[in-house]
Amino acid sequence: MLARAVGDIGVSTFSILSFIYSLANAILSGTAQGLQPLWGNSFGRQNTNEMRFLLKCGLVINLVLSICVYILLSVFDREIISIFNRDTELVETASLALPLFCLSFIPMALNLIFTAFMFSTKRTGEATAIAVSRGILIKAVAIFLLPALLGIDGIWLAPFAAELMTLLFAVYIFVKIFQKV
Repeated sequence: MLARAVGDIGVSTFSILSFIYSLANAILSGTAQGLQPLWGNSFGRQNTNEMRFLLKCGLVINLVLSICVYILLSVFDREIISIFNRDTELVETASLALPLFCLSFIPMALNLIFTAFMFSTKRTGEATAIAVSRGILIKAVAIFLLPALLGIDGIWLAPFAAELMTLLFAVYIFVKIFQKV
């Protein structure tokens, strides 16, 4: 898709964005993984109030972190991209793509929290559904649909659309679960 739509520069841009994605994912996953034993403990004690409190903490922490990462990447886009490659055309292309691509970090941050919460509270089916949706199903649809609708910007917005749709799915699952509790 990238090679056809944008050429080699698009593939190179995606490589740089993927490195940045990996770093953001590591930061945001840390919050989710750190909360897992706390949720597991609360779940074992059947302390629903504590589970909800810890979930809110995780969502707020990751929301703030993801917004900070987004702002940092938006303000220092060229400097950060230049760490990976100094080619002028590549830096220019990647700096235009970065703000669109990095929008996905905000819903991704929340999806990571919901997925970890579901795993920690023995809702592995729901957690797996969220993970597969964001990683494979919805992302695949977005990757093929958005560029057809939006052109090149659709390529960079596809991860955001996939994460946002997954977030809506995760919230739906969460509400459905806690209506029963």
